Amino acid sequence: MAELFDEKAQDYDDWYQTPKGRLVDKIEKEAIYEYLQPEPGMEILDVGCGTGNLSLELARLGVRVTGIDISEPMLAKAREKARREGLAVKFYRADARKLPFNDGIFDAVVSVTALEFVPDLREALEEAYRVLKPGGRLVVGVIGGNSAWSRYYQEKAAKDPGSLFRHARFPTLEELLASMPGERVQGRAVLFVPPDFDFSQVEEALTLEEKARQQGRTDGGFLCALSYKVASS
Repeated sequence: MAELFDEKAQDYDDWYQTPKGRLVDKIEKEAIYEYLQPEPGMEILDVGCGTGNLSLELARLGVRVTGIDISEPMLAKAREKARREGLAVKFYRADARKLPFNDGIFDAVVSVTALEFVPDLREALEEAYRVLKPGGRLVVGVIGGNSAWSRYYQEKAAKDPGSLFRHARFPTLEELLASMPGERVQGRAVLFVPPDFDFSQVEEALTLEEKARQQGRTDGGFLCALSYKVASS
């Protein structure tokens, strides 16, 4: 699996420079930040950090960030970007199912579009939960199953034997929430704009998003879930 991500490292960030990538990133991050609520000085672990998109943004907010990923080329790009900006982010090569950290050391653990690719979602979530401090929050974002976006990626995978998405499992919101350890579990769906939308039409896209949320839809292309670690008695 690591090799598949290694091959994508060189041009991985190009996505964020496209109209589609910018708007999708905005929609996803708004959902993540609503649950994560990062504050300066917090210790946050970014699981599946890739080239550091979220890690570096959190570091700019004054968060003390640690990022892990299974792809060394992805991490190399993240480290270089951090170096250029003078951001003190710690990046490690590690498996989400076997984190190289002691129990209870992070204020929050976040993972965005990474855990779709682990063989056992619940196992990875339990490991993330393990390294949380009591009272800490676990925030997870994944591509939503039974959505226009999961179908889009599945169709791409069917046509391309080398596609990363051949190895992905897309949970529904119900499945994601059922897998979350901890208490006060909650979640929401966003990204109702379909993949074939004209993403230069930003206002139209955001209007479509708001309408879908008001309707209470759960079939969004991005799912975000939150839980809290049980505090010590």
